[in-house]
Amino acid sequence: MWEFFIESNINDVIYLKNIEKSLKFKNVNVVTALNKNSLSVACEFKDKPKILLNLKKVIAESIVLIYKQKFFESKIDLSYLNEQLKTALIKCLVLFDFEEDFYYVLDKLNLNFGLVLDSFYLFQLKKLEKKWQEIVNICSNNTSFMESETFLELLKFLISSITPKRKSIDVYFNGENFVLCDENNNIIVFNDAYNLNNLELNLISGLITLAPKTINLHCAGVLSDNTFKIIYHIFNKKVNLLV
Repeated sequence: MWEFFIESNINDVIYLKNIEKSLKFKNVNVVTALNKNSLSVACEFKDKPKILLNLKKVIAESIVLIYKQKFFESKIDLSYLNEQLKTALIKCLVLFDFEEDFYYVLDKLNLNFGLVLDSFYLFQLKKLEKKWQEIVNICSNNTSFMESETFLELLKFLISSITPKRKSIDVYFNGENFVLCDENNNIIVFNDAYNLNNLELNLISGLITLAPKTINLHCAGVLSDNTFKIIYHIFNKKVNLLV
């Protein structure tokens, strides 16, 4: 039996939960146990190469998605935006250059021993944080465009840079949650780590992450005006309003 331990700050267990969920989604031959601020991952030795590869990927993905989002939220003043616009902008910035950031983190990861996420981030990813700070500086020095239609154009540009992960997405509301289905009618399970308790913000985040070429919206009447306007404007001609 091979076992690996990942630790984080007690206030950042969200990273471990995200790693655990993603790893279980990718593998059936892995056993995980989350205890306070430590996550243990175990598998049979014969499965170690596959598990190790996927573990590195989900750790790199979690670091980019969650650390980067936390970094932007703490550095950029978005107090003048409504929650829908904040969610859309932060998610777009997080996914901008995602692949480059992902492979940078992947290259830095060494899983021969246990991993302490906080230390790894602080000491191994300084160059990446410097790059993110440059984006913060651009946003902080150009706040005037946030109050005009140029802001929506910025979101459109950022979304256009995201690699589409689905050809088409159908969005329904089942009375309790929004349901996303791909072009093959498979349900897509998506939960933003920061917006689990807000259905509409989670939907905005999910659509931006998936960046589909077409969105068939079957629930426009259920959405608030702010959420509908954001989705309709930033995805523009990609949105089909259906009954």
